This record gives sequence, C-alpha cells and structure tokens, in this order.
Amino acid sequence: MEPGSSAGPSSSGLISRSHLGIEPFTLTRPASLADAAAGVANGAWAHAGGIDVAQRLRNGESTESMVPLGGLETLTEISLRDGALFIGAAVTHAGIESDALVRAHRPDLAAAWRTIGNIRIRTAGTVGGNLMSLDAGYDAAPILAAAGAELIFLDPGGTEQRCSVADRAAGRLLVGCEVPLEGRVVYDRSLKPVASVAVGDRYTAIGCAYRNVEIIELEFDANSAERADGAHGTDGTVDLDAVRAALDLLGEPLDDANASSGYRRRVIEVLIERCVQAHAAGAPASPGDDAGQLSPGDDARRESAAPTGQPGQATTRRGDGHTAGNAGSVDLQMHLNGSPFEAAAPVSEMLVDTIRSRAGLRGTRVGCDQAVCGACTVLVDGLPTASCSTFAWQAAGCDIHTIEAANEGAVVKPTESLPAVVREVQHAFAETSAFQCGYCTPGLILTASSLLAHHPDPDRSTMVDWLDSNVCRCTGYLMVIEAVEAAGAALRDRTDAHPEPAT
Repeated sequence: MEPGSSAGPSSSGLISRSHLGIEPFTLTRPASLADAAAGVANGAWAHAGGIDVAQRLRNGESTESMVPLGGLETLTEISLRDGALFIGAAVTHAGIESDALVRAHRPDLAAAWRTIGNIRIRTAGTVGGNLMSLDAGYDAAPILAAAGAELIFLDPGGTEQRCSVADRAAGRLLVGCEVPLEGRVVYDRSLKPVASVAVGDRYTAIGCAYRNVEIIELEFDANSAERADGAHGTDGTVDLDAVRAALDLLGEPLDDANASSGYRRRVIEVLIERCVQAHAAGAPASPGDDAGQLSPGDDARRESAAPTGQPGQATTRRGDGHTAGNAGSVDLQMHLNGSPFEAAAPVSEMLVDTIRSRAGLRGTRVGCDQAVCGACTVLVDGLPTASCSTFAWQAAGCDIHTIEAANEGAVVKPTESLPAVVREVQHAFAETSAFQCGYCTPGLILTASSLLAHHPDPDRSTMVDWLDSNVCRCTGYLMVIEAVEAAGAALRDRTDAHPEPAT
C-alpha cells in the first residue's frame, strides 16, 4: 500500500486519501464581482489557486458552494492606481515575482515573493486565497502588512471596504490590495512554521506565531535608517529592549506542536534583528537574477482556469473542458500526455485521483497530500502542479503531462516538445543513478523537465530553487543536480546542432 493510501477503496473506487472525507459541494460561477461578493457573504468559499481550500476541506471543514474567481476581471490585474501598486486577489505568486510593474516600482516585493513556498505553490497559489481564510501563517500577510498595504474588499451591494491586513474579516470578497510605491520590505520565513517576520520602513509584521498577523509600529526614517525611538540604529543594530517592550504588548505567542511560546518569542527576536540589519543595509534592492523567474505569461493558465458558462448557477462549464452538475459531479475533458481524455468525477475529486484511478497512470504518486513533498507533481500547461491539492475540474481543458509522457513518440526538435524533454531528463537520471527507491523520481523528473523547458541553461541556485521542495530521502540531491545539468547540456547540444531557420 502506498503512503497516504486509505485502508480500502472509497465509494468511487479511489484509494488515495486526497478526496476522501471531503463533504460534497457545488460550483457556482459568478457573473460579476458583485455576484461573487454576494456568494461569499452567504457562506460560499472563494476559490482562486485552491491549495489552501483543498487543505481546509481535507481537514474537516465544509462548504455547500464554491465560487471560482479566476475568470473575473480586476482580480487578475496588476496596475498603478493613484500612487499605489494594485495587485488583484487572484494574481498568482509567480505573477507577482515576474511582473514588470512590481519589479520596476517595488523590487523588494518581487524578491520577497520569490521566497513564498515551493515552485508548485508559487505557480498556483494566489495573493487573496489565504488572506480570505484568515491564515496567519500565509506568507503574503506579513509582507503586505510590513509594506503598509491596504486591502480592498467588496460587500454584496458593490461597495468597497478598506482595511489593514491585521483587521481583515471572514465572509468578504477580497478584490485586491494597494501597496505604496515607496518603501522597502525585508522578509524572513526561514524558521516557519515557528515564526516569520517582515520589516518595512514603518511596520514590522509577525506571522505564524499568533492567531493573526501581528504588527509592531516602529517608525524610522527609511532614507537614513534613523529610528525615532532608537530601536533601529543607523548601522542596523537593534535595541532589543525596545523590541521586547513592543512584543510584550502583543501577549504570549502560540504554544503548540510546532513550538513552545517561549521558543517562538526568542525566534521572533532573532528574525527581527536579522531583517532590521538587512533593511538598514539596503537589501534586497532588487529581485536578483532573472534566471529562476517564470516569465510574465507563464502563469496565464492559472488566471483562466476557473469554470465558465451560465453565471449564478450550480451548473458550470469551462469552455469544452468540463461541466459540473447539481449533484456535485463533473464531466471532464482534457489532453493527457498528448491524447484527448474524458471522464466523469465528483466535484471534490483531486487531479491525482483522476490520473491514477480513472486514466490508470500510476506513475503519479500519492505522498503528503499537502502540496509539500512533490511526489504527486504533474505538469499542467507545462507548469509543475501539485495534483494532490488541485481539483480535477481546475485542469479541465488543459494539457497535462505525467511521467508516462516520456513514452510518447520521438520528435524532430526535442527542445520544442515537452515529452522529449521529459525523456531526456529521465535518461539523465538513469545515467547518473539519480534515484534509489524511485518513489519521488517521477515528480523530480517532471519538475526538472519544466525547469529546462523554461530555462535551458539554469545555474545551480535556480536548480535548487525549483527542486529543493521535491522531497527525496535517498539520493541527497547531488546526483539529481548532476542529472539536470547533464540533461540540460544534451538538450542544448541538440538545439545547437539543429538551429531554427532565420526569420
């Protein structure tokens, strides 16, 4: 029995725990932001990236209805508004880190966003997803709080309401946020889930350690780094007494399985000191090397992945990709490893179950069921995707590749064919012995294939950024890196041998 399997098949014959225990729900596509706001106010869950939604459902929460947000205008927008940078609630993390406006006006945000989660979470997760579920551990919350961002919510009547990150409330539709164009934020999440800290020009925000994101207002002149109260020195030193006095006003941090209250308090002090020193030094001034970035268009699929069809009804449709009925069932149409694939499935079914049990492709593994280990990775429109936390209907109409894609027929131009890249990476893994038990290997190969498809000649840091979240207990990763280097070199050699004709 595979890790994560239940003791036996469910009523639908599936054996992973990915959708087991999730209460049935219906999908309702809103015709407008006002419709979406009304649905959320009436108890429906907003669905953008969906990873957090999947985990909440799997953990025992339930909703009668879900409102997909990806197809609504404004929510996927990044623009300049009255001296502020507007970021829509359904913009993905990858969209922020690669967006030209963000990188031009707030490169510190692009740098901070590049540290959010693993590559699968960054390509699927959105700014607003966890903010609306009031998750204090969500990385965007302390970053935006430290930047002094203002959240914009919409009530059912169509009226905008604004508040700080710490003052957000449940049951409201988040439209987006406005971030001041001036300022710099330094974010450190290295000690999550114990605590995370973001330090801005005026605010210091703390995540994970309290039931909500907590904000300490410690003003100082950003240009000289001189603090009015002395807590931030011009040389980046920290007056810990001032910091501790501010923390005392917040009360004791959480005391749970992740860490004791006392340990969390000490970690917070350490992270604040680190971030203040980096802020005083002027770092990070830019988001760094572009080599590891997804291009601005790479996450376009995420923005259009919501179902379309008749608005305001439980029956929804995404193009010709799927229909979802009142009974909570969905008829799926997608391209799987280059061939059309159709299936009927519950609305609550995860993509991993569709691939393994309905398509019979067992190379996609079931691992942590939390979008963390990478064993379930598949490529959806070329991007690494956690199939354990992606509903099958989200991938309707998309091109999906699993490890079995390496079996597709040979092509003349390997670098133009994702299956050919998968095949080359698989060969390199075999040649360098970059596997042992093999359980994680399909996810590693597919992630590496997407990396090489986007960045044909990645440096070591870019490889680590993409691959370090694919958990492997056997190899120690060195041979994995060597395999990716070898595959990249082989693909580049073939491209050089068969250059594109001049246009």
